[in-house]
Amino acid sequence: MEPQAEKTYSYGKPLDKFYDVKIPDEVAYCPYEGSYQDQINKAYELDDKKIMKALIEYRDAMVYRDNKIK
Repeated sequence: MEPQAEKTYSYGKPLDKFYDVKIPDEVAYCPYEGSYQDQINKAYELDDKKIMKALIEYRDAMVYRDNKIK
């Protein structure tokens, strides 16, 4: 038999791994505090392009994920 695909649960609904968003190390260990928008603004001010790009991509992926769940 083939193994079943694992499902995670969010808001009581089963989800495929398609909805999982991996947190990049740049986001997980971001040196800036505050909301994602605050962190993006701080990275922009300091011209930290690598962290700014990671934060924007992660934020957009989470928005896309939330829209798919609804």
